[in-house]
Amino acid sequence: MARYYLDIRNGEKLLHDDEGSEFDSLDAAMQGAARSAAEIGTGRLAKGDTNDVVIEVRDEGGQRVFTVTASMKIERHIPQP
Repeated sequence: MARYYLDIRNGEKLLHDDEGSEFDSLDAAMQGAARSAAEIGTGRLAKGDTNDVVIEVRDEGGQRVFTVTASMKIERHIPQP
């Protein structure tokens, strides 16, 4: 098992994950980060926030290995009279 750190970018701020999570593989870490992004996005959407959710993932050595971005877009369509 390898430890990965899921840092959450909120605008210009980066909230560092100091504990990390253990995953069986890099693919498992990607799936975990994607699930986390979806959960965060769902919570934000409930508050009317449609900003992208960005999670930057680091390995045990502190090297960034991938980034997950979840985008939400709401478009209103007003019917023509």
